[in-house]
Amino acid sequence: HQLLFRIAEWFILLTFKIHLIMEINSVTIGIVVVVLATLPILYIILNSTKTNNSIKKKFTSLCTQNGAQPTNYEVIGGAILGMDSSHKKVMYSSLSDLENRFQIIDLATIKNCQIKTMKSKKQFLELVALELDGPEFHINIVVYDEDDDTLMADPNTCLHEVQKWEQLIKQQLN
Repeated sequence: HQLLFRIAEWFILLTFKIHLIMEINSVTIGIVVVVLATLPILYIILNSTKTNNSIKKKFTSLCTQNGAQPTNYEVIGGAILGMDSSHKKVMYSSLSDLENRFQIIDLATIKNCQIKTMKSKKQFLELVALELDGPEFHINIVVYDEDDDTLMADPNTCLHEVQKWEQLIKQQLN
């Protein structure tokens, strides 16, 4: 009887060890899968932050070189917008060609500021832009264009952000 009892005890212990090893392996595999899935996301976030900081530094430098001191600026979709409240100026540029598309507009010359959107037949936003009109200019600052394959931005977020800028500019016009 004791021999059978010892064999049964050994068998139960062996079964327990096998289950424990399988559990540890399952947990290890799960952890590895989660880590591998999050690494690309972390890389994209860190790279995006680094790129945005670089763009903001270049934009600030361009503003300073052209006599403007940005008190407020923001990257929105495919553009960067800024304002110099003390000198009453709006600065903007396209992210795709920051230096060559950089512009400064005196707020006193702006007569109208409004948002332009285009929607598809299915009511998806295809274009989000801020329109600035003056006596001698009509400017479309495109922040989202569905046809821009390099842009990874949500059109509704771009619309929300550009609405804040529309209000900010309109407050300065009054």
